[in-house]
Amino acid sequence: MGRALSERRDRIMSQGNRIRVRFAPSPTGYLHVGGARTALFNWLYARQQGGIFVLRIEDSDVQRSTRESYEAILSGLEWLGLDWDEGPGIGGEQGPYVQSERLDIYREFLTKLTEMGMAYPCYCSDEDLQTRKKAAVAGGQPDEPGYDGYCRALQENKRQRLAAEGRSPCWRLRTLDEGSTFWYDIVGGKREFQNAGITDRVLVKANGFPTYNFAAVIDDFLMGISHVLRGDDHVSNTPFQLMIYDALEFPQPKFGHMPMILGPDRKRLSKRHGATRVEQFREQGILPEALVNYIALLGWSIGASGDEVLTRDQLVKKFSLKKINSAPAAFDYDKLNHINSEHIKRLSPQQRVALALPVLQQHGWRADPAWQVKGAEDTAVYLDHVLTILGNRFSSLTTLPEQIGFFFSEDFPRDEAAVAEYLDNDTARRCLTALADGVAARIEPAVPISASRFEEIVRETAAKLELKAGQLIHPSRVALTGQTRSAGIFEVMELIGGPRVLERLRRATSG
Repeated sequence: MGRALSERRDRIMSQGNRIRVRFAPSPTGYLHVGGARTALFNWLYARQQGGIFVLRIEDSDVQRSTRESYEAILSGLEWLGLDWDEGPGIGGEQGPYVQSERLDIYREFLTKLTEMGMAYPCYCSDEDLQTRKKAAVAGGQPDEPGYDGYCRALQENKRQRLAAEGRSPCWRLRTLDEGSTFWYDIVGGKREFQNAGITDRVLVKANGFPTYNFAAVIDDFLMGISHVLRGDDHVSNTPFQLMIYDALEFPQPKFGHMPMILGPDRKRLSKRHGATRVEQFREQGILPEALVNYIALLGWSIGASGDEVLTRDQLVKKFSLKKINSAPAAFDYDKLNHINSEHIKRLSPQQRVALALPVLQQHGWRADPAWQVKGAEDTAVYLDHVLTILGNRFSSLTTLPEQIGFFFSEDFPRDEAAVAEYLDNDTARRCLTALADGVAARIEPAVPISASRFEEIVRETAAKLELKAGQLIHPSRVALTGQTRSAGIFEVMELIGGPRVLERLRRATSG
């Protein structure tokens, strides 16, 4: 190891036993919920232990890595509130934190392995490898035989000849042929692999870029990563990585492999099940706090504490690596929506207004002083009044436009079945005409009608018609809101305002 790298590593290690974990996504797609959970578990452990959470971008797959995916991953983490202590945009002593910017570092360690006789060049083309694999299978070898070691003992003169032909070699690690490699996994217990099945795998590709396994080991070592917490799709990579650690005489971190996330049908979660990417949940009105809360429960047990609706601070306090389950967890969209609704209900009035304002902007809705209702001179203030009477009915951003649209627009959806039942008959028209007359008699310029006054008008009208108040309220609700359910009808009338209430009642009686 070069002196500069050694000094940087020593500075990291001088911090003692401080926990250092990392999330190391490949920018080959958007931030999937499985990746988000991996990031979250690492973040929770770092925050609980007073450690460091490192973000590293593993873009060694240059053909599939894109700038769009890179930015989407960072945006997704920021939206979830999973801030990193070292990484892109922040820096740190072990930067750069993007693998394509660390090629000189990987070359230095490859040179060291080569000088030690632990790495060697391989000139086999893909065609050569496929031909020999087919022959091996035909001869009774496993269906997926590993590398056959063809270039392991290649004579120097043949290497020179292949190089002269223009062949660029990849570089392989000389692995053990006997015995086994094992580790004690934080989640899965003892894991053991036979070395005979771990053939000389590639460290550096012919294009000069490191493989995932080689770069990850070098980076984890230099960045002082104490715990590698990742998905169990990496279990098969771990024994080869441990061989690299041993070859370079690096201390090994602790490994923990979390089980995959399944769909409701117990098959691997995919887009056929519904949303799987973080930005899709965001578009569907899921709060970041709710998504963080829910994915924390996937594969992790909070014990017998009861309430599963938890804040970030509560998650940090409760989180434990010992409680990560080894069995796969199934994604339950209904449960996510329930947790999301509970988080919305627990917001402060100011937070609820801030959450709902973009919905108004999206539809082009705003309050109008001409409505003659309290708060109509300021859209945010008026929206606050609307959300106040809505109460816990405001539990989803997806359904919110249906619940509040009639406060802001005359072009609101109407339940046709409700219209047919409550409005399309002579009795309803007679009742609503009488109510409209009662409202018209009470309207005064620039004087809002209160909820209590609207209640008086409704009850007085019902008494004159010799009806129960409910018999007038139901058709009134449909006429004013287009729905059979809403917040308290008198509070709704107050916020719609006398002139608009009158207009809607008249419209309902003319149909």
